[in-house]
Amino acid sequence: MHKKQTAEEMKRTTVSFEDDQYEILEKWAEKEVRTIPNLIQAIIVGVLRGEAPTKPVLPDDQPKGE
Repeated sequence: MHKKQTAEEMKRTTVSFEDDQYEILEKWAEKEVRTIPNLIQAIIVGVLRGEAPTKPVLPDDQPKGE
């Protein structure tokens, strides 16, 4: 197992999203009480571990008229 790195030791990158994609991430992060960068990190770490990300049901996902 590897040692936990400090924030200064970790690598950083920049990711760009289209407006509609970013809105989904904002709602998802808000639902999980996280920041968007923390949400993205959690999604990526999960995928690297072989876990499939599961987007939560957000209010805008509900069919119209319900």
